[in-house]
Order: sequence, then structure tokens, then C-alpha cells
Amino acid sequence: MRDIVLVRLRGYTNYITPPLGIGYLFKALEGINEVNLVFIDEHRDKMKEEELLARIKMTRPIVIGFQVFSVDYAKFCRRIPKIRKICPEAKIIAGGPHITGLPEQALIDNPDLDFVVKGEGEEAIRLLVLSLLKGSLDSRIKDIPNLVYRTSNGIVRNRSEFVDVNRYGAPAWKIIEPHKYPPIQQGTFHKSNRVVPILTSRGCPYPCTFCAGHLITGKTIRRRSINSVVDEIEFLQANYGFGEIIIEDENFTFYKDHILGLSNEIQRRNIKCYFSFPNGIRSDRLDEEIVHHLKQIRTYMVTLGIESGSEKTLRAMKKNWDLQALKKKINLLKANGISILGSFILGFSNETKEDIKKTINFAIESGVDTAYFGNYIPLPGSEDFNRMINNGEIKLEEINWNAYTSYLGRIPYHPPDISEKELLEAIRWATIRFYCRPKIILNLIKRMTRPIFLKSLIFRIINLFKRYDNQHESKSY
Repeated sequence: MRDIVLVRLRGYTNYITPPLGIGYLFKALEGINEVNLVFIDEHRDKMKEEELLARIKMTRPIVIGFQVFSVDYAKFCRRIPKIRKICPEAKIIAGGPHITGLPEQALIDNPDLDFVVKGEGEEAIRLLVLSLLKGSLDSRIKDIPNLVYRTSNGIVRNRSEFVDVNRYGAPAWKIIEPHKYPPIQQGTFHKSNRVVPILTSRGCPYPCTFCAGHLITGKTIRRRSINSVVDEIEFLQANYGFGEIIIEDENFTFYKDHILGLSNEIQRRNIKCYFSFPNGIRSDRLDEEIVHHLKQIRTYMVTLGIESGSEKTLRAMKKNWDLQALKKKINLLKANGISILGSFILGFSNETKEDIKKTINFAIESGVDTAYFGNYIPLPGSEDFNRMINNGEIKLEEINWNAYTSYLGRIPYHPPDISEKELLEAIRWATIRFYCRPKIILNLIKRMTRPIFLKSLIFRIINLFKRYDNQHESKSY
């Protein structure tokens, strides 16, 4: 019996959620009797590097796999040679958003890395493991979808393929152990202290230039069956007592019949829990009937990815909102008792200070209950990233991946006309202007129902002001 070890690296925020992607990989591997499945969550368990290496050393791995985000990449590169030293025979594989955006570069940077997966990994890892067990990898490797690897003739990308989302059903929850994760997972407030994420669909057809999600899940929305999703919710409640379901679909509201079907089945089975959508929904797909059904299943919060209050910026990012129509959808949600978090990007490519002012003003005027202001990041594989690399605006070899995040006051990118200090100041000023209003403060106080919520709020405030870099004062926004 050999081990398949999948690792989630330790992150930089206090948000620790069960990794759905790894859960789906384990589900694809569950039917292989010759292997033992081992999950290591360095982030959840607050493991140091030496603890991770010791844990891996205890196993007998045939494959060691990593989920890699851009902010994890430098850490991942440091780990790989050390893991190769203690597990010389294991195949080391990596996937996730960063790897999907830069698959060849990951292999070039990491000579000890055997394979990477570009896109969804269920079929790739299942066929890879089966081929290794049968000793037939050399003859079968070209048939493994989404796999990228070295040959004597250079780096090869196999064909791209998206999985049937109904083939495997829900993630392998018993391996992931979702009950071991903290009650604050996305956002500061939840209705329940037992919270878990799920996916009901994959894919996004929209052309937003800042997003690279379609590289992993495709541009066609693939929906899980209604019964499969509701069965998963019942399983999570019955086995772990979860009182709130976070739906993390990229486009939950795209198909109206999907929303109504889920709502009707949840009500038919008399499932009692809360629902939230911190990953965001499309406001332009909402109507009164959809919002009514969201309310009926006890949806209490949605995020709207508004991104900007500047029409120029919205056109540039190919997110052509009608801002006045958007305000009407916000009012519709609020009329049904659903709280709204507005998500905004500051410092988009070629933005000016005036564009940022428009975004801040719109956030305040829009009627959203809470707001998140994050610095823009050119995500590997996105249209923006590829354009900036091609025109020399950013250089791959100069990127500091340790700082490649919109959290913790790190600014890995700023537009030419706005300095790093000015962008950081704008984010802080936007947050202060939005939240230092009596109505918003009272709303926060009402939602402060558990000590953990206060702790999370304090964490956010500290991180908002923790870095100044001793730079000179810049013009206010």
C-alpha cells in the first residue's frame, strides 16, 4: 500500500477554509484500492516547514501533490528540493491557480517538480496514479488530460479537458474533515458558527480581463444535479452539524432554473440552515423571483463583485455594468432582508486617482451594507497579465510572489500614475470613509454576536494600518 499525499500550503491570512479542489481530487482517487489517501493542511494546522517535512517523511508516497496560489509560489519553490531529498522516488505534482496560469514556468523554476496540471485535476491525477501503479506511465502519459511535463524535446502540454461535474459528486469530506476548520472562513460575520463551503457548478462565460478562473474551470457553466447538491448539504448537516452553507460558485445566478430547482428541493426536504455567497453573484442576473427564492432558503448575505465606480475602468476590464441598474438590484436584495458586501478593486491597470475617487464615492452611495477594497493584482494567465508581460509593464523574473496578494497591505502592482504609497493610502481612506458612518457602525455592532467576530474584525483593522513603509505623505482621496 502506497500513499497519495496532497498538501495545502500555509497562507498569509486568518481565513482558513476547507480546500474544495483538493477534496475533489481525493474523491477521484477514492476508488483506487492500492493507495492510502493522506491530506496535510499546513494552513489549518499552523504547521512550520520542518513539521510539514516530518509529516511527509512519515508516509510512503508514490505521489505528493500541492495546491499553489500565486502568493504561495515562492514558499512552494523553497519546499520542493527539501521534499525531493526526503522522498527521492515519489512523483511531485502541482496544480491550482498559479500553476494553471504559468505551467511551463513552474517546471522551469523547479527541476525537482515532475508534473504540473493545467486546469481541473481529477482525471489527471487519477490516470497518473493508475499508470504509476501499473508501471505503464511512459506509454500512457500522452493520454493524461491537462498534464504538463518535460520530455527530451522540451515541455509538453497534453490536451485540455473539463470533467463531468456529476461523475464524482461531492468532495471527499471524510478525508478533508471540514469540522476541524474555524468558524470564520470568508468575511467577518456569519449567521452560524458551523460554516462550510460547497460548489453547485463550475465555469464562467464572462470576459473580465482581470480574472483567470476560466483557465481552470472553463467558460461553459457545468451544473451539478440538484439532488447531488442537496444530498451533500444533508450529509454535511447530519455528519458535522453545519448551520451555514457558503456557495462558492463563480456564476450561481447564471441559470434561473438551477436556482429555483435548488430552492424548491431544499424546501421540499425541509432543510433548515443559512446560506451565504461571499464569492459573489452576478447582479445583472437577478430578478424578483430569484431574490424571493434566495430569501426562502434563508440566504442572508451576498457579495456583489462591483469592482469599480468608474465607467472607464469598467469598460477596460470588460465588466460593463449599468451602475444605476446595479443600485436597483441592491435595493431589491435589501428589500428582501439580504445583506450585501460590495467588492471593489482599486489600482486597476492605467487607472487614475480620479477613477479611484469615483469608485470610493460609488461604494458609499450604492447602498451596500459592507465593502471590501482590495488592490488590483494581475493574475497569472489572465488577459491583463499576458498583456502586461508582452508589453514589458511587468517582468516575470522581477515579481515578488511573497507579496502577490490583496491582503496584509502588500501592493505588488500599481498603475503608472499612482505610487504604491498612494494606492495603499487610497485603500485605507476608502475603508475609513465607508465604515466611519453612524449607520454602518450601528450595523456592525448589531452583527457582533460572537467573540470570534470581534477578533476577526480587529484582525482586519490591524492589517489595514500595519504597513506604512515610512514614505512621505501623498495627496488624499
